[in-house]
Amino acid sequence: MSDRIPAELATEIATIARDTTAPLVGFTLTSRDEILTRRGGGEGLKIYQDLARDGHAGSVLRKRRQAVVAREWTVEPGGERPEDLLAAGLIRAALGRIRFDRACQGLLGAVLTGIAVAEVMWEAAELEVTPEDGTADQRAPSARPSPATRRSWIVPADIRVRNPRRFVFGAEGDLRLLTWDAPMQGIALPDRKFILARFWAEENEDPYGRGLGHDLFWPVFFKRNGIALWNALLERWGQPFVYAEYPPGTPVPERQALLNALGEIARGAGLVVPQGSLVKMLEAGQGGSATGNPQAKLVEVMNAEISKIVLGETMTTEQGQNGARALGEVHDEVRQELADADADLLSAELAPLLEWITTINLPGAATPKLWRRKPEEPDLAARAKLDETLFKVGYEPTESYVTETYGPGYRRIAARPAAVPGATPPAMPPAEFAAGDGTPEAPERIAAMLARDAEGPQQAMLAAVQAEVNAATSFEDLDERLLRLSAVMPIGPLAQAMAQAMALAGLAGQADVQDASDEARRGRDADAAKQ
Repeated sequence: MSDRIPAELATEIATIARDTTAPLVGFTLTSRDEILTRRGGGEGLKIYQDLARDGHAGSVLRKRRQAVVAREWTVEPGGERPEDLLAAGLIRAALGRIRFDRACQGLLGAVLTGIAVAEVMWEAAELEVTPEDGTADQRAPSARPSPATRRSWIVPADIRVRNPRRFVFGAEGDLRLLTWDAPMQGIALPDRKFILARFWAEENEDPYGRGLGHDLFWPVFFKRNGIALWNALLERWGQPFVYAEYPPGTPVPERQALLNALGEIARGAGLVVPQGSLVKMLEAGQGGSATGNPQAKLVEVMNAEISKIVLGETMTTEQGQNGARALGEVHDEVRQELADADADLLSAELAPLLEWITTINLPGAATPKLWRRKPEEPDLAARAKLDETLFKVGYEPTESYVTETYGPGYRRIAARPAAVPGATPPAMPPAEFAAGDGTPEAPERIAAMLARDAEGPQQAMLAAVQAEVNAATSFEDLDERLLRLSAVMPIGPLAQAMAQAMALAGLAGQADVQDASDEARRGRDADAAKQ
């Protein structure tokens, strides 16, 4: 059996150039998006870019981008050979010296517009590159392993995101730049120069992709028109309505002059009537409050639609949600799944850049992979320790809490027997929290415990921030470093200490209330016995 594949099987036949449904204008393709073609008015992607000017739409779009950029990025070697490890180290060093997260934010604009383009500015720079072993995660240069290779490398000096409206696609699907000399056809672009990110491009065979702007257009359109009508209503009902009477038989020009004079006074909210005429003000059936205003309800509904389109959920953006904890976790999981998909999309679109850096500097080395690390899972060991502490002071978890926190597969061993008169009372709280022993009050002891347990985590957090401040080369560099640090800040131990202290403080307060209630009951029982 021959290993040769027939040419007709290996060659793409249903190309874009042969697509009879493709919207060709001359030798360039236009988008298949009907909203852009029918309502764009020649502005193209600008109508989608303007959607981000809406306060709610812009907020949820930024939240979706930040969910990806806030994750720590890491580089994984493409192989085990020394040159493969060196290529991974080169990628980390090359991207770590530029504003890489800012470029990623710009490329994620494809989520809204369907397409994003960035231009790579290359330079020769002398760098000290440490072979990446697959375990180092954005460590400071002083903390990286040796040996290191220091020489001149061809690396990006900057990655500049460009306006996607400046680009078109040729009949073969090649990216072209519109210029003054070629405003319709565009000019051909060199290799290894432009990074192209597309959202939903393969699903509809449209090289321009299909961004969320297609789905956001109508909710934002309806919301803006509802607000415009709302403002007109408020303007009309927020000023007095002036009217004047004229004697019967007054000529029409004089009546018109009187109406014009009223218009100058009341900005059009005026009326002239004959003397003796009856004028009544007719009001709408619903009041002007936000709860009864149909325009306000329209804005609320459209904001919810915008949240669902961008984030896949509403509980993290809408007020007044009374969903259960489990429902909130489901909504957060949906949002995290979108962040996972966006991170995977971004990593795939950046793969050509990694290949360019590798083949230019280390021909033959395996191309590394870049990906965004997912947030760490909850520390169940710390949660279990807190639950144990609560159990010692008299609280036990419910079955629903165990299932929600630790997952299914657990059941209670046996029910506790009912209390029997004269039996040994249940265990009291630990001695260090017992009252009446001459020691300081419970709040003071809890505060001392928190200060002791939180000292180490606080010092670790301060040290991490100080290290980034010392390593920063500019305020912009510091801003990006702190943004990356916020996603991996070691706050778990501090949060655990604070949660334990707050839980004990709550239990101490409940114990004081219970003691006061018992004391009052005993007093009433004593008074009743005397009577």
